Amino acid sequence: MPSLRKRLMALDPTTVSTVLSLLPTILEQANKTLEKLKKNKRKDGTPEGAVADARDPAARIAELEAVVVQQAEAVKLLAEQHAITIDALRKEAARLDRRLRLMTAVAMGGVALGLGGLVIALNLLLR
Repeated sequence: MPSLRKRLMALDPTTVSTVLSLLPTILEQANKTLEKLKKNKRKDGTPEGAVADARDPAARIAELEAVVVQQAEAVKLLAEQHAITIDALRKEAARLDRRLRLMTAVAMGGVALGLGGLVIALNLLLR
């Protein structure tokens, strides 16, 4: 898992946002493909504009179903990878936020000490 996290962290933020913005389009296209295949399966004949296939229609339908299942699995895997990426990005953002808060507190402490030291130095100089 560490190597996966390193690979995910190495992704360019614009690439991640582009892929995430495309995910709904991919899922929508997959749904449209599934609907088309379901409609074609219900019809008794070849789809419009298609050349009649000399093979057995049942075998062709089985092939198409196998392709649909394969594409659905690929989309599912892609969605899982995006979920892992999003989770890793959230964890990294939380870690960076904690680090920023810590560094801000340290800087504020340094400024306070510096101002205190400046006030003491000015008091010693003016005496």
